[in-house]
This record gives sequence, structure tokens and C-alpha cells, in this order.
Amino acid sequence: MAVSIQHIRNATSVLTLNGKKILVDPMLSDVGELPPVPFTRSLRRNPLTPLPVPLNFFENMDAILLTHRHFDHLDKKAISILNKTLPVFCQPEDQTFLQTAGFSNVHVVDDSIAWGGIQMKRIKGQHAKGAAARLLGPVSGFLVSTPADGSVYLVGDCIYTPAIEEAFRANRPDIAVLNTPRAQMLLGTIITMTAEDIVRIAQLSPATKLVAVHMDAISHCTFKRQHLRAFLKDCGLEHAAIIPEDGEVISF
Repeated sequence: MAVSIQHIRNATSVLTLNGKKILVDPMLSDVGELPPVPFTRSLRRNPLTPLPVPLNFFENMDAILLTHRHFDHLDKKAISILNKTLPVFCQPEDQTFLQTAGFSNVHVVDDSIAWGGIQMKRIKGQHAKGAAARLLGPVSGFLVSTPADGSVYLVGDCIYTPAIEEAFRANRPDIAVLNTPRAQMLLGTIITMTAEDIVRIAQLSPATKLVAVHMDAISHCTFKRQHLRAFLKDCGLEHAAIIPEDGEVISF
């Protein structure tokens, strides 16, 4: 494979395959420019950490991929500075919002779509259980692949469910990017993957290279990189997942 992932911050990354740079879930605001996350215990403004790259870094992108439109995955700064003619790939529920925001080249991925020699398959997810799922709205993951480069499963803000388990069984991705900060709402409702889910997935799909992100940048994400590293070490699985720092490039 000739794939790289540059982890920017939170869920924002640049996935490069087949010579194309795909900007995933762009949150580009500076520290404290965004409000606290509603319905959580924290009153801290977001993000907590600065961008590790200058804003002009994002001028050289080929496409945008949006898993869902919560403000820590697409913020006003991203909307204001990104090239509105870039192709944007999204779940059906976000099409109107993106077009209203000025993006003129929006592609809805109902099931799968081909672009630039790359196949993108949408995998429906669930942001939480029960009433919290309805409050948070729809979320999707995307399996991005080429015959030569293999497949990358961008799981998105999805909790571990039988459907996610089946997606791993059916697709056996070469790489999976997991949002694993154990993000919580009020009353302790978990709305992302957890450290225990990394262990589950590592056992379910041992050939998949796991990349754990979405930590340290947003106030309701209580599980930090240091916690995840310690947890995996205690489980004897310190090599089960790559845990990149902000700005770090991972080449496969």
C-alpha cells in the first residue's frame, strides 16, 4: 500500500491515497474560538489545542470528506476558508447544509461512489444509544479504498454496535481510524468509541492496523492519549493501535 494519514487534531486528518489528498472532518478554529459542547459537563471553550499546521496548509487539498456536521467536525472557520469548489463527500442528511454553506460540488454517498480512482462506501453508524442518538443526529463512517492501496475505514463518531462489528467482519479493512476519546454527555452517556472497543476490534480484525484519534482537543473527550497508552499497556496490547500526536504523519 502507498497510503498516508496526517492526523491534524481531533477528528481532522488528511488521508492520501491514489495520489489524492482528502481532508476529513475539518475543524480549523484556533484555541477557544468555539463554544463548550452542549449537554456535557464541561463549560470550557473549544478547541483546547492549536492547529499544528498553518491555515494555508489546507489550500492544497483535492477533496473533503465529512462524516457528520457537528462543530468539532466542521466549523465556521473551515467553512469560511476552504475552497468551495472542492468535491465534498457526505451522508445524505448533510447535503442541504453544505450547499447552503456555499459548497458547490457536494456528492451524497447513499451507498458507494467512485471518484478519482477511489471507491468510497458509506457505513451507517450510531452516535449514542436511545434518546441521545436522536438528539445527536445521524453519523456515518466511510470505507475508502483502491485496488492498489487497500482500504481505510474512517469509523467516525460511532459507538461500537453489532452493525460496526459486522462492517469489520465483512470488509476486513487494512486500516481503521477510530474516534476513541470516550466522549460523554450529561448522565454519563458515551457517544464515541472507548478503549475497551479498541481491544474488541483488535481481537475481531487482527490484521487491521488501528489508528486512535479524537483525543485531547475537545472538552467533553475525557480519555486522553496518555490514558489510552496506559490502558493498552496494562492489557498487554501496547502495539494494538497507533496513537498519533497532532500533526503527525503515518505512512503505511
